[in-house]
Amino acid sequence: MYDVIVVGARCAGAATALLLARQGVRVLLTDRTAFPSDTISTHLLHPTGVARLRAWGLLDPLLATGCPPIDTISFQAADDLVLRAAPYPCDGAAVSLAPRRTVLDALLVEAAVAAGAELREGVSFQRVVWEDGRAVGAAFGGRGGAFTERAALIIGADGRHSAVARQVEAKTVRDVGTFGCQFYGYWHGLPNVGTQIFIGGGQAVLAYPTHDEHHLVLVGWPHARFAEVKQDLDRHFLAAVGTTAPAVAEQLTDATHTGSITGSGDLGNYIRESAGPGWALVGDAATAKDPVTAQGIGDAFAQAQSLADRLPTALAAGPQAVDAATAAHAADRNRATSAAFETTLTFAMGGNSGALLPLLRAIEHRPELISMFYGIYAGQFTMAEFATAVG
Repeated sequence: MYDVIVVGARCAGAATALLLARQGVRVLLTDRTAFPSDTISTHLLHPTGVARLRAWGLLDPLLATGCPPIDTISFQAADDLVLRAAPYPCDGAAVSLAPRRTVLDALLVEAAVAAGAELREGVSFQRVVWEDGRAVGAAFGGRGGAFTERAALIIGADGRHSAVARQVEAKTVRDVGTFGCQFYGYWHGLPNVGTQIFIGGGQAVLAYPTHDEHHLVLVGWPHARFAEVKQDLDRHFLAAVGTTAPAVAEQLTDATHTGSITGSGDLGNYIRESAGPGWALVGDAATAKDPVTAQGIGDAFAQAQSLADRLPTALAAGPQAVDAATAAHAADRNRATSAAFETTLTFAMGGNSGALLPLLRAIEHRPELISMFYGIYAGQFTMAEFATAVG
């Protein structure tokens, strides 16, 4: 019998397994895929998440894979207004990172296994095993056959369409809807000038460096354009970059393009009930926000740390203590992230655009306030706090 079974081994699940295993918790970590493998993700990590990687001893190993630090952000808010500054620091971390998920996820999984977690790849979660209304195990299937394992706690870290959430009938506490769609591709040979953000014409274009001297180039549209864009994705993508970020568009040639353009319109904003008798949810299985603020990976890390801070003592005290710990984790998460959730919704819906431009013009030559503005995207400040600081 395990202490914890974690279903889903990407950022949320692998980080949770890692932190628990380091404290002596007996963890079974499962995933339907094998690592390294890719997943749809814009994979930008703010200094808040970078600071956690450093605290966990994983920042240097990640940098050693060739992931370039991003120490500058430029934000073109209007044709005559470009704001340049460093990301807002967190616990001494003053850079962003954009690691490919093939690298980051595998690094977290390997660290979890090194800490003592047992990994089973290529297995598909089938159902929760119940006893007297409490989750006590999980059943799986795979090429090696079906199997069932028992644990004191089942953690669903299996994404937006979480099968664990369906099995435990986790209620949706809030469902705000979907406002955007995003598509991206990879090109090599672009000059590394940090993260570039271009806003205009009802769309956004981003470009930032990632592994292997490549840049991720992304276009975001309102969700109302999703069906239209999908009909001829390459044409719409390149046209958007050409209109909104012509300097970047000059670099996007067939010779420098790697792979295909991909992305998603499945960007709903919701909060699910995330704890119950013998079960908990983390990452996108628990709550998800539009990637306009790029908080997903950082949120997953924060939730993993929150659970890991509570569970070892609770597991030793028995089922009631476990349930109290997971309930406290979910309640604290909701309180801690409520402001960032609302800010993300505002950005995703295109709100604040009229009121924001005068504030941005007022800070054009004040790099410390420009960095604070970037801290809004990282969930470190609210728009009201920023407006007060601008004065």
